[in-house]
Amino acid sequence: MKKIVIVGGSIMGSSTAYNMATAGAADRILVVEPDPTYALAAAPRSAGGVRLMHGLRENIEMSRYGQEVYRNFASLKDVNGSPGEFLFRDYGYLYLVRGREDLAAIEKSWQVQKDAGVANELLDQKELAHRFPLIRTDDIDAGLYGSQDGFVDPYAAVMGFQRKAVSLGVEFIQDRVTALQVSNRLAYKVELASGETIDCEAVINVAGASAPEICAMVDMHIPVEPLYRPTFYFETESEIDHLPLTKDPSGVSFRREGCGFATGLTQTSAAGGFQWEVGEAEYAQFENELWPALAHRMSGFATLKVKRSWAGHYAINRLDGNTIIGP
Repeated sequence: MKKIVIVGGSIMGSSTAYNMATAGAADRILVVEPDPTYALAAAPRSAGGVRLMHGLRENIEMSRYGQEVYRNFASLKDVNGSPGEFLFRDYGYLYLVRGREDLAAIEKSWQVQKDAGVANELLDQKELAHRFPLIRTDDIDAGLYGSQDGFVDPYAAVMGFQRKAVSLGVEFIQDRVTALQVSNRLAYKVELASGETIDCEAVINVAGASAPEICAMVDMHIPVEPLYRPTFYFETESEIDHLPLTKDPSGVSFRREGCGFATGLTQTSAAGGFQWEVGEAEYAQFENELWPALAHRMSGFATLKVKRSWAGHYAINRLDGNTIIGP
């Protein structure tokens, strides 16, 4: 009997399986994932950011650990002499702010980061203009810059964790959890779409934005829902030098992606729900909101050409935006 069933095999499920396997529990773990291609998983469609630029100490420490893992990913995920793909691109993070309220908030976060030993820099308008001459800063009050921050290839991260976990003895199956039965929180029956029932001692729910559906099977309710986030990839007429991942006061962010840039606008006030296509409404929003903001911040973006787009989701916690960990 498998002792532990992990529901969801994307980045959280695969990394959980890997870490438990390194602790000696590999032969007791079963990972249930309905889509082993991860075509509609959130992680491969994400920006892949790994930053220490947080206002909560716990989030800083988790990200610090994440950066350490990704910086050493090739050796950590080696399988039979074949190293994992090198992932971490430390291009930096830059948050630009305007207005007294946002400035006070970023100063508070910066102090938390300093107390945690993070060497981020709070730059005034003059310093920003000197450090990042390609970025328009005359309407900016300050910027928080993290040179240690960056991003990873999220799909490669998922596959690297999964590949290593399997090599250590973890079993992954393609199936979907349809029901859970629990007895005194000590024994579970996990019913699958295939008709199989699995007896186990623990269930780990890492199903992302679908996690509430799993919780509801045992009458548990969590304030999590999918937050739609379309992303656009564009290229510019002329080459643009190295830039950090930058977040504009408008909420628009952009970062290097291959030969061009990826950009998006996260609207946390939007209604939750799954949406896997980028349609006419989203392209209209790009034309009317994102492109003007991009061109205003970077003159080189004025003549950009959108090449493709994709839809992703945040599993957003409507209570406080933080991760939910534990029973």
